[in-house]
Amino acid sequence: MLRTTVRAPVRPTEDPALVRAAVLSIFPGSEVHEAPGRVVAQVASLDRLRQLIGSQRIPDTARGVMLAGLSFDAPEATFLLGKQAAAAGRAHFGPLRSPLGDLEVTIQGEDLDEVERAIYWLAPDTTVPEEWAEVPARLRPQDVPQNGRSP
Repeated sequence: MLRTTVRAPVRPTEDPALVRAAVLSIFPGSEVHEAPGRVVAQVASLDRLRQLIGSQRIPDTARGVMLAGLSFDAPEATFLLGKQAAAAGRAHFGPLRSPLGDLEVTIQGEDLDEVERAIYWLAPDTTVPEEWAEVPARLRPQDVPQNGRSP
């Protein structure tokens, strides 16, 4: 079973309610807790993030960032989302490290396969036929054609 946690710093110049709203704009329905200097959320659903990745047409970039955050010490992936972009209802991936801090998202599973499958579900591969797009590359047969379809 997947568990997703979001952590975000709250700087002294920020309103904690706005940071909370930024988290909820990407992860609606999440259980959000405020503590001094940070917000932590237990994510209820990844559906909105998946929707944003698709509508913003960024699945390959998003998948690359999420896969780069896979840990081989534990069955999890950690990646950053821009806090300011989230406040505007957008998903922005990357090595951000903005002055206000970013949303640190951790997806944990029973094993790495489960986490990797979640990543491919969130951000399907646009370079293979649709029936293989949500299957992690290392789990696909070698002869799956690269079709270059656009997202």
